[in-house]
Amino acid sequence: MATTTRSKRKQMEQMTKEAEENLIQEVIEVNESDLDFNTETSHLVIQEESEIDPDYEVENSHVLLQDITTLSVDISNINIDDLEAEFLEISKQSKRPPIKTTRPKTSWVWKFFELNKDNSKALCQISGCSKMLKWCGSPSSLSTHLSGTHGITKDIAMKCNEEELKNSPGSSIIPHNYPVQESLTKNVIGFVVGTVQPLSIVEDPDFIKMINGFDNRYKIPCTKTLKDRISKTFEVGKDTLKNQLTQVEYISLTLDAWSSPAHLPYLGVTAHWITSDFEPYEVLLSIEELPYPHGATEIQEHLIDLFYEWGIESKITAVVTDNGSNVKKACNEIGIGERIPCSAHTLQLSIGKGLDKIKLLVDKCKRLIIFLAGDKKKQQLKESQIHLYRQEILQDDELEKEVENLICLDVIKVNNTRWNSTLYAFQRLIILKSAIAMLKTTLMNNTNLNICKEGEKLEELYPTVYEWKVIKEMIKLLSPFEAATRLLSGVKYPTIGFTYPCICNLKDRLETDFTSLETMDAKHCRNAMLEDLTLRWNYPQELCLKGSFFDPRFKSLDFINSQEECNNIVNQLKEEFMIFKHNEQSDISIISEKNTDELRTEMASFWKKKNTKVAPIKDEFQHYFDVAELPALEEYDPYLWWSTNKNQYPVLHKLAMKYLSIPATSVPSERLFSDAKNLITPQRTRLNSFIINQLMFLKRNREYIDIYE
Repeated sequence: MATTTRSKRKQMEQMTKEAEENLIQEVIEVNESDLDFNTETSHLVIQEESEIDPDYEVENSHVLLQDITTLSVDISNINIDDLEAEFLEISKQSKRPPIKTTRPKTSWVWKFFELNKDNSKALCQISGCSKMLKWCGSPSSLSTHLSGTHGITKDIAMKCNEEELKNSPGSSIIPHNYPVQESLTKNVIGFVVGTVQPLSIVEDPDFIKMINGFDNRYKIPCTKTLKDRISKTFEVGKDTLKNQLTQVEYISLTLDAWSSPAHLPYLGVTAHWITSDFEPYEVLLSIEELPYPHGATEIQEHLIDLFYEWGIESKITAVVTDNGSNVKKACNEIGIGERIPCSAHTLQLSIGKGLDKIKLLVDKCKRLIIFLAGDKKKQQLKESQIHLYRQEILQDDELEKEVENLICLDVIKVNNTRWNSTLYAFQRLIILKSAIAMLKTTLMNNTNLNICKEGEKLEELYPTVYEWKVIKEMIKLLSPFEAATRLLSGVKYPTIGFTYPCICNLKDRLETDFTSLETMDAKHCRNAMLEDLTLRWNYPQELCLKGSFFDPRFKSLDFINSQEECNNIVNQLKEEFMIFKHNEQSDISIISEKNTDELRTEMASFWKKKNTKVAPIKDEFQHYFDVAELPALEEYDPYLWWSTNKNQYPVLHKLAMKYLSIPATSVPSERLFSDAKNLITPQRTRLNSFIINQLMFLKRNREYIDIYE
């Protein structure tokens, strides 16, 4: 019986204890939900008597734990609503809010705020602010301050470094509005395109850090967004050029094929035309991967699609290509425009015939260059140059100081696909001849057997006296060809008119200036080049001769030996002139003598002699033919001449626009692949061919389309 009583008593005590704990928890939850006050989740904090304001009555200042424990333990009779009302009544009577407690601070705003000692106010930690805000348990006022005063939202706080945000005094990092954001994105596109950067650079940590250092309000686009924006910019730029082409009557093209590091074939196409103000345009139309097996048929289909896509199929005057059989066949079968062989490639073939006569010497020089190109030999060759320089200055103290800053030269390697690299290699060997000889002697006199053997090897590779003579004479022979190639490969001036004057000049020099060559090897080389030049250029291209006619320096065509050929070209142009004149719709007035005088004054430096009157329009062709030729010098610009005089030749200047736009070489399309090599590297072979085309299009055409617009 006693045991049963004790057991019931223990059960009653346990029930009482649980009831007390449940009641305390419910009081806490009521306080949190209805009054929005912070409380501790484990127990009520009892304020110290010293913290209570004297104006308040101590006995009613807060809810005491013993007040709760004295409540009836009959849980079934407890009414929570009555308890809540009683609790609120006590709070009102005490004239102060219930006790505020702290709980774990999980809101993002606490990155930038700290509570004071009594947890009643929050201090802003951002540099230069120190704003004190009342803390009532809700972070809403704190977030309002951050967004309104500092421009910091939750998204920004999560993305940016906390310390950077805190240490940005007085600056807002609110993201830019659309116009500013758009302008900055276009600059990023310009940077990526202009410097041939990988698209993924926008996600590179160092790039992001750099941009944020410039402007941390700018939101950098991701790789996918950048790719989309580049595609959009490409389409806009393409439409811009298409609109310009609608105003153009005559276009010439250059083509060149190239194999990427991934061994994929690409075809580059550039377009060339002249505006009514005689401003030359050189535009990349496309650089696209060719479908397998990339023969003449595939090239032909690709070109036809390209011509119709750009709407230029009826405007093409000429197509300049190399001598590749597949390209030649494709262009001839299309029948759009006349194909012209690249003059630089044709010259290279003639030069190659000459270099074949000294193949043994060229191969020996290649081996010598390879021997001297190693790091160790480079340093030894540099030391030899410095030693020679010291001997030349004769121990002059002032010049001795320059030795430390002396820029020493290295040998130049021969590129089998570029004949001019052989010329440059020969020129460098002549310059380094004494230094190489000194290095040879130094190595052979060394006591170290291995080094001495290197000297013996160098002696075997070192040219003989006769071979040095051949090298010197080959430099003289090849230099005019190098100058002609550079002249014909220009892009800022008309080159088609130079073609036959250059070829004729080279033939004349080979026949007259190099008759006194001393070495048989050089003579054989000269004879082979002269024979090949005569064979390849025996039948002049009519388009090239027409281009020369409209170049005021060569319009007399006196470089043509055949008077019959010259008359034939002039008669063809006269017929074409009459057709143009007949189709001319507007009446063109005769230019007054006063205007003529003004033009003569402006062009004084261009004229050898001046006519006193301008002929009537009906004699326009003959008048141009009678005007004195300009000096055959590079500095005289035919574009400038025609731009200044086009009003005197209202019909003829249109023919000049047609023929002067033709490039003499396919070098413009070849240059595309210099940029493409930087874009299509072994590390970036997975680049989509469409993206490659877009990037190259924007880079090469930046002069004519504004990618920042």
